[in-house]
Amino acid sequence: MIALRNSLPLLRQNENGDSVIRHDWLCFCLCRAADKAGYSHWWLAEHVAASVMCYLATTYENNVITLTQLRDIVLSVLQVIGYAEVALSLDALHPPFELSLSALAKEAGPGYELAFFQLLKERIQPALSDRASNLDIYGLQSCVRHLQAVKTWSRSCSQLRNEIVDFLRAQLEGANLKTDVLLTIR
Repeated sequence: MIALRNSLPLLRQNENGDSVIRHDWLCFCLCRAADKAGYSHWWLAEHVAASVMCYLATTYENNVITLTQLRDIVLSVLQVIGYAEVALSLDALHPPFELSLSALAKEAGPGYELAFFQLLKERIQPALSDRASNLDIYGLQSCVRHLQAVKTWSRSCSQLRNEIVDFLRAQLEGANLKTDVLLTIR
């Protein structure tokens, strides 16, 4: 028998793969819907997301859930607690986009920062054009160490880290998106 992480079903994004359901992503989608409905800084987003996650962990019986099924569950919770206007403002749940910076750095090779930035730009563009609501960029520290070809952190590592973060922010700003995007760099 396979035990699922946190007893949660996997989120079926498309025929190519599944991913974990992230609490922060669900909260972000709820906050955005509440903001559209006129509730700025909606304090219930965290609780609604926690309720949905609890339901999925304890009551939902399948190992996989589609985006449509997840959205229907969230809509049901919002309507039951009396926030139908937030439910009406809930857009389609776009799955979070994840990208490993350390994998990109290995692909570019040690010392090839220009190749790394070109790969990063190529890989992040589809997420920005597909309207991902959450960009999770991870592996920053190991990426910098690989590109710098060092084992210990130095001042030049800090400078490169800042350049990567600035580059990602510039890509996000340059995309001229009409909705908010949660960018997580870790």
